[in-house]
Amino acid sequence: MLSVFQRSGSVSSRWDGWGQVLSALCVVHCVALPAVFGLLPAAAAGWLSGEGTHQGLLVLALAGALAAFIPGWRLHRRAAVPMLGIAGLSLLAAGAFLVPEGASEGWEMGLTLAGGAVMAVAHGRNRALCRDCCECHPREEG
Repeated sequence: MLSVFQRSGSVSSRWDGWGQVLSALCVVHCVALPAVFGLLPAAAAGWLSGEGTHQGLLVLALAGALAAFIPGWRLHRRAAVPMLGIAGLSLLAAGAFLVPEGASEGWEMGLTLAGGAVMAVAHGRNRALCRDCCECHPREEG
């Protein structure tokens, strides 16, 4: 049985698959973090929730988005996908950089969860458009 990453031959589709996996992991990270606080020593829990962690993950999200959305857009030319990507990355960046010190953790978590969800939708849409694109799957003449 072929994995999700092997079914489509396009590089963009593979990056979209990884983008969806990473977006899901982002959501798991945000939702599970309160439980992790109770299970890990304070030093490790502080590292996982630190600003540097979120900023580093944002860089990875940006790299994955560029690797998936640029080749995908070149195939399907649908502006909605990169616009969703920009919206998702903007929400992630707002959660990582714009929440002021002393603000409720809910703001950072809410922005990050929303950004991760929007990125998952963007990668899913990009993947579907690439899969359905006539350049990816030429029609048989007959």
